[in-house]
Amino acid sequence: MKPSLAICFLLSFLLTLPAFATESPTAPATSSVAAQDTASKKGWWTVGLETANNASFFGRNTGTQYPYVAASLTYTHTSGLFISAMSYQLFNTEDFIDETDVSAGYSFKVGERFEGVVSYSRFFFGPNTPLVKSVTSNAATVGGSLDWKYLLTGLSASYIFGGSSDLFTVLDNSRYLPLQNLWKGKNPVGLDPKFTIIAGTQEFSQTHTTVTENKKKGLGNVLDPLNPLGNGKGNGKGNGNGQTTTTTTTSTSKRFRVLNYAITVPVVFSLYNVDIEPAYRFSLPVNKLEGDESKAQSFVSLNLSYTF
Repeated sequence: MKPSLAICFLLSFLLTLPAFATESPTAPATSSVAAQDTASKKGWWTVGLETANNASFFGRNTGTQYPYVAASLTYTHTSGLFISAMSYQLFNTEDFIDETDVSAGYSFKVGERFEGVVSYSRFFFGPNTPLVKSVTSNAATVGGSLDWKYLLTGLSASYIFGGSSDLFTVLDNSRYLPLQNLWKGKNPVGLDPKFTIIAGTQEFSQTHTTVTENKKKGLGNVLDPLNPLGNGKGNGKGNGNGQTTTTTTTSTSKRFRVLNYAITVPVVFSLYNVDIEPAYRFSLPVNKLEGDESKAQSFVSLNLSYTF
């Protein structure tokens, strides 16, 4: 029953495309056309739709694929302040809404080539969600991107806390490659290939076992004050056998290591205030811990956004 509801939800968004869009929950974005149209306004709205064949969280995913559809709404003020909400519905799960993210932040520019962003996100999950992300509930992120002509380099750091606490960094290198404009040159289209390295903390447990032999001290037999009655087997040397004690201690520590490599190839197409972005991404998780079901796989996604 649930997949059919998700498909209906997706179709309803597609049929009403002029009113819906896709948006990152941690950073506002608008098309170049939308930016020009809204330059004289105090702020603008972006509504969106996103769908993909599986979900992931900082390069980690479950062994079972969970295709999803997600809707978002973002308000961006000309000052750079923004607030956003995004809800996910996974196919083949019990909950109708599996996750909702609420974010707020501030984006800014330094000069012509550097853009920065700081944000805070709160995650809410359905009671039966299988998402890897559900082990945490908060994220504080700071990041920036530098356009140094040949590449656009982005670096962000996120502190994840609430239930589980970890630090993740994401390094991106991309370059937009414009293609021939469509419909008499009025609608830009291009490729934006990106190479990503994700690193983060991992928790390790180490167990140490110590065996200690406790030997009796004294003169032995009847003269031993700890054994005045003797045991009938004394040898008078004062080295009566004692017991052994086994002590086991477990300590945990965290290490910061590379977790994932990924290559993404999106096609970026703009039609008035609408952005359409189908994308292919290949993700390769590395340095997996025991019990981690993540595996190398391909992701196919579609993002639609409308800004007004």
